[in-house]
Amino acid sequence: SFHDLASLLLLPLDLPEGAELYLDRGYESHLYEDLLREAQEVVPMVIRRRNSRRYLPWMQYLAIVGRRVVETVGSMLHHLFPRRIHAVTQEGFVIKVLTFVLAHNISLLTQKMAG
Repeated sequence: SFHDLASLLLLPLDLPEGAELYLDRGYESHLYEDLLREAQEVVPMVIRRRNSRRYLPWMQYLAIVGRRVVETVGSMLHHLFPRRIHAVTQEGFVIKVLTFVLAHNISLLTQKMAG
């Protein structure tokens, strides 16, 4: 029962300096964006509301295009997953999720090599 912004600060973001972090409208907060930019040197790419003070059409376009890529990859991974993942331990769950992600990457690699 946390707001998206509260959970964003709990994530261990191990991103290289200058990395772009694509966020949807739920993460729009000038304070948190400035904290990310200053403390972790990450560029937040937020999809903004039109009445936002920081709304720039060209930045909005880049954020939407980048977010679309993230959503597409998430959807492709979702199709690989079964309806339920049965695991007894947390490590077993992580291993199963990791194998699905690796299977997705191998599938994309073989498709790229084939044609």
